[in-house]
Amino acid sequence: MKHAALVLGALLAGAPLTARATVFEDGNSAAAPQDAPPPGWDALSPQQQEKLAQLDEAGLQALGGKIDRGEALSDDEKMIAEGLAILMTAEFDGKLNYQTGDIPLGSGLATLHLGTQYRFLGPADARRVIEEAWHNPPGEQPLGMIVSADLSPAHPRGWGVIVSYVEEGHVDDADAASIDYDELLAQMKEATEAENESRKAMGFPAMHLVGWAEPPHYDQARHSLYWAKELGGDEGGENSLNYAVRVLGRKGVLELNAVSGMTQLADIKPEMEKIYGLVEFDSGNRYGDFNPDLDTVAAYGIGGLIAGKVAAKAGLFALLAKGGKFIVLAIVGLFAGIRAWFTRKKE
Repeated sequence: MKHAALVLGALLAGAPLTARATVFEDGNSAAAPQDAPPPGWDALSPQQQEKLAQLDEAGLQALGGKIDRGEALSDDEKMIAEGLAILMTAEFDGKLNYQTGDIPLGSGLATLHLGTQYRFLGPADARRVIEEAWHNPPGEQPLGMIVSADLSPAHPRGWGVIVSYVEEGHVDDADAASIDYDELLAQMKEATEAENESRKAMGFPAMHLVGWAEPPHYDQARHSLYWAKELGGDEGGENSLNYAVRVLGRKGVLELNAVSGMTQLADIKPEMEKIYGLVEFDSGNRYGDFNPDLDTVAAYGIGGLIAGKVAAKAGLFALLAKGGKFIVLAIVGLFAGIRAWFTRKKE
């Protein structure tokens, strides 16, 4: 992660916290006012503040080495690591431009009615979260990201709903009522396994579709559907949750994708069910605005959307599904930022 916490800048410079330095992306630093605590400092417990104030560079290196090797940490080391994670999250979060209320997507394409319950990050900030906080390789830039109103997407329990749009024609929903989702799941599992060789050739680990984390649901009135998949990898660690919402429009589909660990299913499911109702195509782009004399019909229906034929071409979510959060689930959490910093130092 390029955004190191201010406290790390001070520790690297061998300075106490009262003479912190800000670390910039080019590696240079500048002194910060001594009376200004680093972002997130007030969120630490008094014990964490005391431990961090006593930590020197050698101690930080030793702690990072233990985390890097996967060794058990003492209670004090856990407290320090948690404190550093809080500071790094706060510093990263402070550089994001959050929006609330009604959020326009595209040029008259659609609107997100978020109110104050959720926040929105524009394309550049969304990409920053995906690549820097979630450790994904560079990919296509989405329309944006929906996040919690009170939790940073860089937090270990943070989540984000990636918003993108695929215009490949009007999706006919006539097959929605007749889909056998058990049979569809079996086909998807087979396809996932068949793709593993090419996935490995691209430098990503094998991915295995475990099953539905939430079976598909189609809302005929809203012309929207949602489902969730559980994915696992050969490298072990927590399985990944891919939660998907698709909103059908006149000429294409709005995609909302949440990627996290399976332990967050109970947190994310109710959020996705709420967000599902906050998306609206603008007049002229709604499903009912389809004109068969002018508009193209997509080559797939509802089953194709769920099977991932659109996602496979969309770029961003395909990348997340192959190399997203689940690749680093073994090292994410409170220690992800610290590990990334140590890796960069070694280089």
